[in-house]
Amino acid sequence: MASKLEKAAEIYRSLGYEETDFDDILNLGIGSKEEQKEAREGLKSGDWTEIKQLSDNTYGFVSVVDVNLEKLAIFAIRVGVDAKRAAKILRRSSEVALKAIEDRGETFAMNFIQAACASNRRIWEHSLSVLGMLALKLVHEMNLEIPESVEYMKDWAAVAAILLTSKRKDYNFDEKFVIEKSEILRRFNEHIEVGVALNVPATGPFSKILIWGVQNNLITKDTAMEQVFYGLSIAQRPGDRKEYVNVLEQIGITDEEIKSRVETIIPLLGLGETALMERFAPVLIESDTDDWLYPILISCSSAKVKKIKKLILNTVLKREKPKSVKRV
Repeated sequence: MASKLEKAAEIYRSLGYEETDFDDILNLGIGSKEEQKEAREGLKSGDWTEIKQLSDNTYGFVSVVDVNLEKLAIFAIRVGVDAKRAAKILRRSSEVALKAIEDRGETFAMNFIQAACASNRRIWEHSLSVLGMLALKLVHEMNLEIPESVEYMKDWAAVAAILLTSKRKDYNFDEKFVIEKSEILRRFNEHIEVGVALNVPATGPFSKILIWGVQNNLITKDTAMEQVFYGLSIAQRPGDRKEYVNVLEQIGITDEEIKSRVETIIPLLGLGETALMERFAPVLIESDTDDWLYPILISCSSAKVKKIKKLILNTVLKREKPKSVKRV
């Protein structure tokens, strides 16, 4: 008795998918409602490959059914498998997959993006995921809301770094299926705002793209500083805070701009991290009012590195004595 998958494959074959070029399969039908239901039942779950011995000393994955699995995945999307399943069975991004998903509507596309952008489908931590480019093209071509997904934002940052800064090292990249640079620029600010709010790792290309945005007048310096200080306040990793301090340096933060944010910076000093202490503490200690000095010094007492402790002490000694101090 044929399995559900084999029955689905029979319907797929009968509709001409197997002998039709991949780029042309969207011109084919998807069968009657009854055939669609039966095909969907056979394709909605289960593995399409299995490990078998290929030779005396070699094992590898082989197809469970004798069909083109890339075409079968498109057929499965068209007959109605859910978005999570679609993300699992698609092996690569393509125009055919893009159109098949778009035909399923916005909700399906958003659910697909959430499932497709995944850390276990990246070669490196900050590289483009297998279906990342497909996810980006869906968002931009369908004008979807920016997904509230760190993994999607990591894909966006990887692609933006490729297209805007021409730094292709460490990113897997299929030049046959690429989002237009103009599309990245069109929704650049939206992505930066969402990325900061989602606490996207600043240790990857995201922080470099934020700097690029200021340097190329896509984001004002003031807006960028607001976003960076918000990012500093919610960051969980010391490495991200260090990168955000570097962003501030690169976009040209001034001592006056640091002093104007004393209330925001004091809790950051309390973390005792070298990058934060080195850039902010001397400026605030030297120039803030006596009323602010004591909260600043209390926060600075968390310094862990001898070099920073010495820096704080020397800075305090440079201050003029408060007018309230009287000689005994």
